[in-house]
Amino acid sequence: MAAPYPPGAPPTWAPPPVWTQPGMPPGPDVRNADLTGLSRVRLAALIAVVGSALGVALPLAFSFTGTFSFSVPAAGSAYTYSGTAIAFVIGTALVGLTLTLVSLWFYREGFLALRTVDGSFSSTPTFALLAVIGLVMVWAGLVLVLVELLTLLSCVTVGGVIPASCVTLGGLLWGLALLLIGLILVLIGYIGTLVGIWRLGTRYGDSLFKIGAVLLIFPFLSVVGEILILVAASHAETRVRQAPPPAYAPSTAPFPPPPLH
Repeated sequence: MAAPYPPGAPPTWAPPPVWTQPGMPPGPDVRNADLTGLSRVRLAALIAVVGSALGVALPLAFSFTGTFSFSVPAAGSAYTYSGTAIAFVIGTALVGLTLTLVSLWFYREGFLALRTVDGSFSSTPTFALLAVIGLVMVWAGLVLVLVELLTLLSCVTVGGVIPASCVTLGGLLWGLALLLIGLILVLIGYIGTLVGIWRLGTRYGDSLFKIGAVLLIFPFLSVVGEILILVAASHAETRVRQAPPPAYAPSTAPFPPPPLH
């Protein structure tokens, strides 16, 4: 029989560090990673549902009831607007944006936990982090733009004239720049996050993850998508908890022999 390796040559085959018998259930590290990742994903979806309700559904509901009615002023009269209504819209939008940011952070935490046991999640935490950074920039840009716009509205005189002393483009340009860069980062990061959610469906064999990821593409269906992800994460977490514990130790069976040359 030929020698496994040529004399004096270094070995070209190395066994895996831990040898386990085929068909064994996942070890405790895998179980813990699954439970940690799924709990973070479930929390992320729950926060996103609340954020979507505050940032989109609530202002729309109030506008349909006529709370935020708008009327064009008559010729020669000054522009008027409800400061309370504007503050409410801005406040709920910013709260919804903040909750969305927190949701993306927890998605990232879930992907980080799963990355330790599943290589398909190797890049998804980075994309989720990009989305978080982009949302922070969008949040800051919106504040700058809205402050400048409210300043301009407060300066509007009879006949719709804005005095030149009220026009300061610096803050407005900075806000628009932050908005543009932030939206680009959000787009890239959000797509990568959706890919990560889709891969959750592949890992746990639940199409609700994949359907939810597709629905998140459409803003007015995002609440439904997050609810589906919440349900899927809860079901997957329950299945992992109810799985039989891995009552085994690494096998002491000898390593398979190296291939013959």
